[in-house]
This record gives sequence, structure tokens and C-alpha cells, in this order.
Amino acid sequence: MKRSAFPEILFKVLGNRTALHVLFWTFLYSALVLLESGTWSLAARALHGAVFLSISAAGTYIHFYLLGRFLNRRRYPVYIGGLILTLGVLGTLLNWMTSALSHSRGYLPGTIFSLAFFMGLTTAIRYARAGVKQRMQLQEITAKQLQTELALLKAQINPHFLFNTLNNLYAMAYRQEDPATAQGIAKLSHLMRYVIYESDVDRIELSREAEQIRSFIELQKLRFSEEDDIRIDFKTEGNLEQYTIAPMLLLPFVENAFKHGIRLSNPSHVSLQLTVNGGTIRFTVENSVHGAAERSADSESALGLRNVRRRLELLYPEKHSLSIREGEGVYRVTLDLETEIWKQP
Repeated sequence: MKRSAFPEILFKVLGNRTALHVLFWTFLYSALVLLESGTWSLAARALHGAVFLSISAAGTYIHFYLLGRFLNRRRYPVYIGGLILTLGVLGTLLNWMTSALSHSRGYLPGTIFSLAFFMGLTTAIRYARAGVKQRMQLQEITAKQLQTELALLKAQINPHFLFNTLNNLYAMAYRQEDPATAQGIAKLSHLMRYVIYESDVDRIELSREAEQIRSFIELQKLRFSEEDDIRIDFKTEGNLEQYTIAPMLLLPFVENAFKHGIRLSNPSHVSLQLTVNGGTIRFTVENSVHGAAERSADSESALGLRNVRRRLELLYPEKHSLSIREGEGVYRVTLDLETEIWKQP
């Protein structure tokens, strides 16, 4: 193996969560067996270390579950109750097994304290690692924003000129009594204003994102006539104004659905549903499929989906689930986001 390959392999191992946990527990076990004092034999120390770390590891991962499930969602009584129950049950079990191995009575309060100290230490390590990871992600987001700004500067069209042109076209269509064209221009202008000006924030009201989806749908409908066999549905459930979301996060899925799901020559459909409930946002997109080969060969769509996946990883780490499936003539996307209710009804 070349020496230059070792740092890369080490970085991959440290970036893999499972490998990192295995290394952590292996190191602790080795240190516990080798450094433990007393007259015990190596086999006895190995058995005692395995018992202690097994129960401590169980307590650690149960505590991680309690942190994510209850403490981070501010359900403090449930978290405290679960923590006390975990320490009581596992502490009693650890004290009993340690006493059996050492042929002594043991000391339950001391055992529970040792277990609590160990769980606190692993929790501190987890939050420290999460802090480092978050800082790295923030640096990556900042770098990507700078790259985006540079790209926009290289291919810049004055937005004011663009909006003025659209306003002139709207006025011309209105004077010529072409309401459909005028309405389409107005919706396009509204959507572009949202993309260029209003989306330059970290979070936006979910209702505003839904409003832009509706505008996009209305623009797409201008391509169709009443004779076309095309069905488009967009339903919402829950109070969208209570929630926020990263802007322009849902629109790429909608654009992709219309791009691949609508054919004027074939029966087509696009169905969208946006649901909010108890701190969770669910967005589902279904569209008809008119040839998998065409979709797989579309590098632009593949790049768009990769960009959305990366944004989700950076903006909603461990707080999102994205499922993309295709079967029986239907392409289905399901996105779940965990977020906090920021405005009470």
C-alpha cells in the first residue's frame, strides 16, 4: 500500500459513522482490559470489561435515542423519566453482574454514578463531533454561496431590465385583450421575483413556497388545452403558515414532475400533496412515466436531483427522509422534513 493512500483511507473511516463507533468501542475495551488494576487474570479482566462496556454501550445508545426523540423536541418530562428509568435498570443490572464476577456485594449508587458519568462523557463527545461537523458544513455552504454569486455575476442580466420587459409585455397583452397571455406573464414575473429576490434567506414561510408551486402549475397549464387528457392536482393539509422551510427546496421536484410526467400526445397526470403535522412536513409528488430510458439519460434532471439531495444533507442533517420510486407507470417522490413550529396558531 502506498503511504500517500493512508490519510485518504483514514479520512474515509473517520467519516463513516459505523466504522467510527466500532473504533471507539474497540479502543475503550482495549484500554479497560489493559489498564484495569487488581489481581484479576487477563481473562477475568476481559470478561469484566466486556460486561461493563456492553451495558454502558446500551445505556449510551438508549440515551442518544432519548436525546433525539424527546430532549431535542423539548419533551423534558418524558426525557427525564426515560433517563432515570435507563440508569435504574441498567445500573442495577451492571451492579449485579459486577458483583457476581468479583464475588462481592457491590455498591449500587456508585455503579449508577459510574454509568451516568460514562453516558455523559459519550454524549459530550457526540455533541463535540456534531459541532465540528456543523462548522464544516457551514463552511461548505458559504463556499457554495460564493461560487453561486460568482456564477451569477459572470452571466448577469439586469433583473430590473427583465422585470420592466415583462411589465411591457403584460401591458401589450392587456391592451390587445389577451387575458391568458397577460395572466401568464404576470405569474412568470411573480415567480421570477420570488426566485431572484425573496429566496435569498435561510428560511421562508411554507405557505410562500406553496404559493410559488401554485404559480408554477398555472404557468405550466398554459401549455395545455381542455382537449388534452392531462390531470393536475395540488392539495395541502394543515396550517402551512406555522412552518418554515429552506426556499426553493420543493420546486425542483415539481419542475421534474412536469418535465417527465406530461406528454400532450399521451394521458398524463401530476399529483402533489403537501402535509404538515406535529413538526413534520411531508411533500409527495407523483407523475406518469413515459419512458424510463429518456429519464435516465437526462443528465440535467439527474444533476438537479443531486443538488437537492446535497442541500437536504447540508440544511437538514439527520432530519429528512427522501424516497424516490418508480413502478407501474408512476414516478413517486416522498420527502419528509423534521422542523419546529415557529408560529403558534
